[in-house]
Amino acid sequence: MTAAVVAATHPRADVVGVDAMPEHIAHAREFCTRAAIRNVTLHQADFGSPDLVALPRFEYIVAHGVYTWVSAAARADVRAFIDRHLKPGGLVYVSYNAMPGWAADLPLQRVLLELAAAGRGDSNARFAAAAEAVERMTDAGALALVASPLARSGLAERRKRIAGAYFPHEFLPAAWQPLYVTDVRNDFAQIGLEPIASATIRDNFDTYTLKARWRDALATVEEPNLRELLRDFFRSTPFRRDVFGRDVRVLEDAERRARIFALSFQLARPRDQVEYCMPTVAGEVGFDTAAAQHIVASLAGGPRRLEDIGDARFPPADLLANAVALCAADDVRPVASQAVPVENLNRTLAADAAAFPYRVSPHGTAIRIAAAPAGASEAEAHASSEGWARFFDVHGMGVPASGHAADGRSRA
Repeated sequence: MTAAVVAATHPRADVVGVDAMPEHIAHAREFCTRAAIRNVTLHQADFGSPDLVALPRFEYIVAHGVYTWVSAAARADVRAFIDRHLKPGGLVYVSYNAMPGWAADLPLQRVLLELAAAGRGDSNARFAAAAEAVERMTDAGALALVASPLARSGLAERRKRIAGAYFPHEFLPAAWQPLYVTDVRNDFAQIGLEPIASATIRDNFDTYTLKARWRDALATVEEPNLRELLRDFFRSTPFRRDVFGRDVRVLEDAERRARIFALSFQLARPRDQVEYCMPTVAGEVGFDTAAAQHIVASLAGGPRRLEDIGDARFPPADLLANAVALCAADDVRPVASQAVPVENLNRTLAADAAAFPYRVSPHGTAIRIAAAPAGASEAEAHASSEGWARFFDVHGMGVPASGHAADGRSRA
């Protein structure tokens, strides 16, 4: 689905998707046919397959939810694929389960794997039975599970809000193994890749993610990989989204600022739902400033470049800092400046909104259709729904009247 949406919103790009599961490839091909997406090629193959050798070199390679769910041999195949197919100056995104954030939950995954292996039925049925057994063990006071945040409440909460097919993929691979950030960085250093940043914007800023005493404790650690490992110990990071690069030019501060001011930005939610704060492991970070409010108000009518919403009241550095904070909170997204047609794509998504509750912007970002807050009254839920409907219409993300719009809006 990601490859399909990226292709649809970047029609001049050539997008390639690789997946080992034939069901995934079949579903994506059928979706692309219905949505008339023609610039994506899909391959049902392992990363080490000789069928992939003839693929071209790419500016971007994305491996989401792969690296710590497969064997060491398969991880080597992933790296070999990247080494062979990444262009100089190209970027790689890799997400993975990380240590030490998973440390307390390792026993939970192992018991789920063992219980499911002894069960009957398909993987969904075996996982469901294993999860129910784990809940009974936790309620009975099994010490290793009582010490697991996921066993105590997180797993049950996830099962209420996430489709059941997710869980066998997440918890039941035999090679499942969270890795430390230094393990992954050492792996990619073998093929000449350097760590660039986290794709989770807030994680790049110590002031957003580390308490003051944590920052003090790290002040004397200069080696970058060791420092990043120690940051993960303070934050107990369970999942990382890392960006690596090969021969990537480092921008000077002035050029970096100029590029950010030339970017277009778009709201990621209705204006009245922006809260000007974000929770982090270091505590709540607030940025309810006049500059942040000005940015949000300026974007309420659609995407604009940061340099076009400048105001004499706010120095450029103030606008830049507040724009970064809004992006870190996922209230605002950087987007493409040129719009592309997405009506057919959104109509196709709306036909299966229960499985894929997203709308796609003409400027190339996908926004999840938000549910009304828990405990909201009927009037509040209706107002939230109407607010999202207006937001989608203003931003060119509405579904043309065809019977699908009401489905999407009712879930807003």
